[in-house]
Amino acid sequence: MTITLEAPAEIRSLATVETITEIHPIPDADAIVRARVRGWDVVVKKGEFVVGDLAVYFEVDSHLDTTDPRYEFLAPRGIRTNEDGFTGHVLKTAKLRGQYSQGLVLPINLFPELAGRQPGDNVTDELGVVKWDQPIPEDIKHIVVGGFPAGIPRTGEERLQNFGDLLRDGRDANWVATEKIDGTSMTVLTDGDYCGVAFRNYELKFDENNIMWKVAAKLNLHEQIAAAYPGARAAVQGELFGPGSGATSNPLQVTEATFAAFTVIVDGVEIPRDEWPEFVQAIAVPIHPLPFPETVDEALAQVDKLKSLVNPTRNAEGLVWRATDKTLIQVNERFVRASAKVVSNAYLMKADR
Repeated sequence: MTITLEAPAEIRSLATVETITEIHPIPDADAIVRARVRGWDVVVKKGEFVVGDLAVYFEVDSHLDTTDPRYEFLAPRGIRTNEDGFTGHVLKTAKLRGQYSQGLVLPINLFPELAGRQPGDNVTDELGVVKWDQPIPEDIKHIVVGGFPAGIPRTGEERLQNFGDLLRDGRDANWVATEKIDGTSMTVLTDGDYCGVAFRNYELKFDENNIMWKVAAKLNLHEQIAAAYPGARAAVQGELFGPGSGATSNPLQVTEATFAAFTVIVDGVEIPRDEWPEFVQAIAVPIHPLPFPETVDEALAQVDKLKSLVNPTRNAEGLVWRATDKTLIQVNERFVRASAKVVSNAYLMKADR
């Protein structure tokens, strides 16, 4: 089965109404406990919630306006300004008394504007929550053509913690554990005679000295995509990593900029990995020989200190579980993309994310 995807402005529901499903003590901690929301663990004040309470959950990467009294307590922890000039606190993975905490949970009674909302409701826009994106460095602004190419989805995977029922309802698919590589997203596209390269939210002007254009040319990607899908608007998406790749660092310590493919799109349709052309298979992100997990906790344990297949002396950022035989899975009477990422908490802490 395939799914037609349009390029969304934002694939993540950063703020949702949720139910507190579990509360557990934290060893050697008197004032804080661990609360479970969907598949996420969040450190909260002891006594602030009981199991069954409704709350508002804010995901990691939420950029919160600290001039709002409900979020002003976050200001001393640091504020950042995005490309649009919006200033606020960015939620990142934290570790308190040995317990990882991802996101923020606040009592729903702090938000009277959400009266009547139900668990699972997306209230991101209602609360004015935006996703944190690093501003474009000044030294590359001049090479941007414009926004991301139309009709091609931006790269990005939903976190497994957000729909752990995928582990139950998707077991008939052929799942593989592809390595999540820490680098810069890169899209190489063709449309008839047109060739393009894009990253993050932007398309790049042609420049033979630009690292993304250079890597695309070195791998002969435009020619191979056009030959595989003649006349189509087609794209190969992946991660560019290594020195000069545009990433903030080179955590895998490779010696040259390298591209690893993870998605193929043809006329708005995502192509299952089993149907990829040989040239894409040859440069695909590597697969770890791991069993499809039964639970979110098992999935998190799999990525804890997982060694990279790109450089076995280094830890991997995490995994993206992807079905190779389909691109859509029915979960709880709705269809979701047949892939989800699991990122190592230890890696997130080290990378300040």
